[in-house]
Amino acid sequence: MLTTAEILNLIRLTELEIRRLQEQIDGDDEDKSNQAGEVILQFDAMALKLEQLYLESQPDYGIYPRYDDYIKLINE
Repeated sequence: MLTTAEILNLIRLTELEIRRLQEQIDGDDEDKSNQAGEVILQFDAMALKLEQLYLESQPDYGIYPRYDDYIKLINE
């Protein structure tokens, strides 16, 4: 079983990759855009699973951030 800290790290890495893929989708290279569009669907599914794992881990919010707050922090 993953620790809460490990789940948070995976969430951060997944969100950063989703951001990178979104930049490729928005880019001028049509081939890269299409490929990124296919891959981002898998990362979105992974992000949902990680959110579920994080919430199920019942983190101590005195130590760990709330999920939505953490996503906002990553995307700043």
